[in-house]
Amino acid sequence: MKSKQIGALFGVLALVAIIAVAQPAYAANVPVTISSGAANTKGECSDTNCFNPQDVNVNVGDTVTWTNSDTVGHTATSGKVTDNQTGTVFDSSLIPAGKSYTSPAFKTAGTYNYFCQVHPWMTGEVIVSAGSSSSQSSSGGNATGSVKTINLNETVGINSTGK
Repeated sequence: MKSKQIGALFGVLALVAIIAVAQPAYAANVPVTISSGAANTKGECSDTNCFNPQDVNVNVGDTVTWTNSDTVGHTATSGKVTDNQTGTVFDSSLIPAGKSYTSPAFKTAGTYNYFCQVHPWMTGEVIVSAGSSSSQSSSGGNATGSVKTINLNETVGINSTGK
């Protein structure tokens, strides 16, 4: 009888460990492609021929990954060519052809302009919404990773005498 109780206790402990380690949800990673031929647009960018898409919508906690499908290097640098905020939120440095850069997670809602330092006419925006963060689970769980404490003695039916 005691081995059944010990087995049940280990089962409950395993379940608690799984729940404690499991994350409720993951933040999204939104892809942006640096289009093939983007360097040759000479200031004639549209929604898809430089950065595709040029403007992206994400939630707080999400990241953006720029993948360079062109044959020359590009950057994804926060700010505008004309401001003094260049690269203060993110800066990929040179992204070689065929390579990618992922931004840090966006912590604050707002609109973040970005551009390519090599081809400054290539511009876009990351629009970060505070709304329903992708780190919130769809079941309404909390995203802080806290675990509810349970009384194992009650769960497996062990009384104060250990029987």
